[in-house]
Amino acid sequence: MTRYGIGRTIQFLGLLILPFGMATELVGKTGEGGLLAIMAGGALLFYIGYQIQHGGQTS
Repeated sequence: MTRYGIGRTIQFLGLLILPFGMATELVGKTGEGGLLAIMAGGALLFYIGYQIQHGGQTS
């Protein structure tokens, strides 16, 4: 698997985490802090995937 494919897969996983965080908050499993932590984790995973996909370039 290429660097591009790995980065895109990690980005997709990061996007899947966001609705999971909202659903767990709606059913009352977590509070707002837990929701924000899950969503921040998804955003971080997406960013890591983006950096892997683009080879760490900064522009």
